Amino acid sequence: MTLFTSGDWIADKDREITFGVFEFMCNKFNQLFNATVEVNQVDLTNEFGYGFCQVDEDGEFLIHIHNDQVPTGYVETLCHELVHVRQTIDGLKDDEMREQEAYVMEEIL
Repeated sequence: MTLFTSGDWIADKDREITFGVFEFMCNKFNQLFNATVEVNQVDLTNEFGYGFCQVDEDGEFLIHIHNDQVPTGYVETLCHELVHVRQTIDGLKDDEMREQEAYVMEEIL
């Protein structure tokens, strides 16, 4: 499991929550153990959501997450985006199914 961080860290300045959530999610979803993920905290005030996930041609994931959230919102958003990472690894491509599952899982997790 490889986790990188970048951006303007306002939420979770010490990155303890981020690394803890990533470890928790890796233990829940073994697929994440071999994933390379970068969490980029950025101001998403003018965007549609609090986070989104991209994957590059090398199969590395970049999660952009709003940098000014309360801890509970930050954890939910990060869990949601890590579910998308797992879905991509598993080959789930249907956008509606991906979002439905991610919203359910963020509440459960």
